[in-house]
Amino acid sequence: MDSEPAWMAPPHPIRMRTMRVDRPSLTPWGLSQRTTLALAFAALALGFVVLGADGLDVGPGEGRLGLAAGASPGPMGQVFGYWAPDLWPGEVLPSLALTRLSSAGRAHSSAVRWPAALAAILGGWVLVRGMYRQFSSLRAAVWTGVCWFGCLAIIDRSAGMGLELILGAATLATIDRLLSRGADWTAGLWASLAFLAGGWPPLLLIALTMIVIGRPGWISFRLVLLPALTAIAWSIAAIRIATTEAWASAVALPLTRGMDWSLAPGLLWLGLPWTPFAAIALSRSTRQAWPAPGRAWVKGWLQAGLAATIAGTAVPGLGPAARVVALAGLLIAAAPGLDSAWKRSYTAAPRRTFFAAFAMLLGLWLVAMIYGCFIWIMTMPYYRTFGIIMSVLVLAAAMLGWSALATSNTRRGLVTLLVLAAGLKLAHWGYYAPEWNYRLSQGPWGRAIGQWIPRKWTVYTFHDWLSPDLAFFIGRPVRQLPSPRHLNVLPGREARFVLLQASEFENWPEEAPSLTLVTRLQGPRGEERILARTPGLLPVPARDARGPSPGRNAAAPLVAAE
Repeated sequence: MDSEPAWMAPPHPIRMRTMRVDRPSLTPWGLSQRTTLALAFAALALGFVVLGADGLDVGPGEGRLGLAAGASPGPMGQVFGYWAPDLWPGEVLPSLALTRLSSAGRAHSSAVRWPAALAAILGGWVLVRGMYRQFSSLRAAVWTGVCWFGCLAIIDRSAGMGLELILGAATLATIDRLLSRGADWTAGLWASLAFLAGGWPPLLLIALTMIVIGRPGWISFRLVLLPALTAIAWSIAAIRIATTEAWASAVALPLTRGMDWSLAPGLLWLGLPWTPFAAIALSRSTRQAWPAPGRAWVKGWLQAGLAATIAGTAVPGLGPAARVVALAGLLIAAAPGLDSAWKRSYTAAPRRTFFAAFAMLLGLWLVAMIYGCFIWIMTMPYYRTFGIIMSVLVLAAAMLGWSALATSNTRRGLVTLLVLAAGLKLAHWGYYAPEWNYRLSQGPWGRAIGQWIPRKWTVYTFHDWLSPDLAFFIGRPVRQLPSPRHLNVLPGREARFVLLQASEFENWPEEAPSLTLVTRLQGPRGEERILARTPGLLPVPARDARGPSPGRNAAAPLVAAE
């Protein structure tokens, strides 16, 4: 029988497929695993990060960022009217954008705190997604989110913890891309963002991680091109917009910081209550129960974390970039071990490790919280309701912990650890943040100074005694001049407000403009500060039928004042 003509043949060979219906694996709640993971991730982010994200006033380091957020954009931040080589554009621009979008028209604590909170959520998503892909386990991914969002570092998120989360999130995304997909364009893009957020230290840290892990094909044109172009473009902009000295200072500044010997012990503190459980990953029997891709992925992160710890300690300038990566390596090692504890697949050795770490953490937490609850209920009426709530939480943790230790039940131990993490969040949100804002923050003092100064009116200082957080809370532009004589060369006829120490006011030079005392203020520790002004024009509040409107000083006409 003759074969059929060529024009009757199909353009492509026909492949017979068996008819089938693919159904995604569902959880007991009737949801797909991806949907359940997304809901769990959202709940963890809302409970541990979004709740109280801007409740903590800024400190000195964040105050510099707040001052830069109130200035004009540039290749680096501006503090007191000068280029700040330690503030890179990737860190400043998000806060500056929030400041521009604010109805108040000036920088505030939310503009500084929210970018760090969003970066913490981004870093958590990178780690949770990587765990889900490599382990194909919803429970392991959820435990990764619990370890990341429930640790002390992410609960606080302040610069006082030594964390630069915007820089850290970009570095984590780069390393995760290298571990999962290799050196592609996306990895190069993340590395470029890491450079914009912290300069060359994160790039050096990424290179060291690649060398330590040692997988072939990581050095590629696609990975190197984008960071190189970004560095060249930033250098050109810094030299043209700022100065060559500012560019050189930004490049050389990390080398002046020295070695960070507190990095390794600080990681154990920042990752509480989860970092002690990273020791479970040392058990061979526990690792053998993990899938092969998961073992390789966790091993890569452990190597990256160890390399970051050693490099951040020994290499000057790498500490800020290494801290988040080293913390992520510890938490990723702890998460699958906790998942094994939930499945009760431990042998004797890792079980003893689990309960030893659990007993130590539970004992320390109960001692601290029992003492705190006594103080809150008996001596602090303002915190009495909070103390009662924490007392109930302490009682629940004590009962669950005793039951877990008595029956060697790892699941009850894990539930107790979740109660401990929730207690840390409540204590930080309900007590630590309000007490910091009231007792240690420069906010009350700064706002007391700002109420004497018209809106958008610049405050001038001399020397370096004014802390950045105090200047931030004044809520007015602050500029530092080399000497009082420079007030004579400022353009315009407006009065100049100056903030001085008592000795500066008493020894005011004759060559400088004369001063009129506005007010004397006493700081939290008894130090006296003097607010004065020079002769010149001052704004007059607009008046209408309801009387004066002090809030309209910014657009009010100017009148002479002596």
